[in-house]
Amino acid sequence: MAIPVIKKFTFTAQVDETDVNFEMHPVNIREKQLYQVYTQYNNTPVRFHMQAADGLNFKITDRNTCPPAYIALEQQLSDAIGVN
Repeated sequence: MAIPVIKKFTFTAQVDETDVNFEMHPVNIREKQLYQVYTQYNNTPVRFHMQAADGLNFKITDRNTCPPAYIALEQQLSDAIGVN
């Protein structure tokens, strides 16, 4: 039986009627536990982290580097990790 490999993926969400792309990069390819999230905010590159102890309920760990508009998307981003 093959061991599933967790891969990076992209996710698009709407923020203030604008589509925002998020690149979700897993740090561990065997377990969903930590992701580096890359995106843009006001034409500036942004990176923040999402982590979960249970592999399901991901939270933004470095809220000071995440734009407030994206903190509101925390559950959507967590759900996207869960299905990818």
